[in-house]
Amino acid sequence: MRRFGSFLVVLLIASVLAGCSVPLIPGGVQGYVYIRTGYGAQSADEGGEGATFGEVEVLISAEQTAPNGYEPLVDALVHVANVRTGMGNHNYTNFQGYFMIPNLDAGLSILTVSYHAPRFVVKREIQVHSGEVRLLEPIYTDGWYQDQSKTYYVIIGIENYKYRDSVPGPLEDSWRMHSMLNSSGNRLSHEGRRLTDASATKSAIRSAIQSYVNKGKSSSDHLIIYFSGISGIDFLSPYDDAGLTWNTAITDGELETWVKPFPGKVTLIIDGSHSATMADGSVLWPQAFKKYRYTVLTGAQKNEQVNYDQFLGGSVFTHFLWEGLKNGKADANNDGEITTRELYNYTWGAMDSYYWGAPDKHTPFMYAGDHADTAIYKYR
Repeated sequence: MRRFGSFLVVLLIASVLAGCSVPLIPGGVQGYVYIRTGYGAQSADEGGEGATFGEVEVLISAEQTAPNGYEPLVDALVHVANVRTGMGNHNYTNFQGYFMIPNLDAGLSILTVSYHAPRFVVKREIQVHSGEVRLLEPIYTDGWYQDQSKTYYVIIGIENYKYRDSVPGPLEDSWRMHSMLNSSGNRLSHEGRRLTDASATKSAIRSAIQSYVNKGKSSSDHLIIYFSGISGIDFLSPYDDAGLTWNTAITDGELETWVKPFPGKVTLIIDGSHSATMADGSVLWPQAFKKYRYTVLTGAQKNEQVNYDQFLGGSVFTHFLWEGLKNGKADANNDGEITTRELYNYTWGAMDSYYWGAPDKHTPFMYAGDHADTAIYKYR
């Protein structure tokens, strides 16, 4: 993407002068598909229709030469589809196992490799970058596709602080989010926990996050942290924050060091004042969460306070998050899954309507990393 920066700037200026929008520059992917030596010639009838071959190991690589123990997989169907738009393209591997698929929408996409003998399917998330045909990084996988990814939730709500004044709403806010995300109605493979008031000390929050960081096994896993309570510029306040030094707060940089070892995607959902500063790239730790592997959704811009509304029973932001999750209201494409981007779009529109003409309005913020279009909740 960086290689095309100057070109994009020129294109933007030209488009503005011409009174038209900037056209989307498509991207592409290329690579080689290899299979363990000896498996590529198995009969399609071996094991019967739809047989699974857990021992069949497949490698998708940028290297033109197959590694020891592997051979090119010829005539495999490779398909790539953008998660957000649904648009895609496909091609077949040649005698070297090579494929190239151009004209793809940029963003989070699903790569599917399928083959008939032995019969298997491979699916993995990849990123398509605008304006370049990307060589794929090595992907090792078993031959039959099973979505074994797991989503982990840490839900935090602090209303009654040890040293600071209490704030209304976070207990109900955290319960609402917990009741949706950590419920049997969530069809994603998941687990999570809710920390409130005295159970949400700084050490307890770190311990909860660390436990899921340790459980994460692959890049397809997802860690989601929701926080409702006192926050400020580049920090969150745990239960035992005294409000005097940075040592008792959770700063953006410190939180990033806690989640950095997690092998998969990380999403922050922050309901607190000035919460957009967790990804604004300034003040204490520039770029702490302004990185491609993170997605940040917050209830307020960096100069805004969040509001509690007794008629809604909690904060305005979390009320509409909860409403968007219930009955799939935020599911814009009606696919049974709700992504961070869909939740942001729904919440922004709902809050804009709710605050119409009000002087104390606040606006949701989203930093969309590479995984803003990954589902955080699945209801069917």
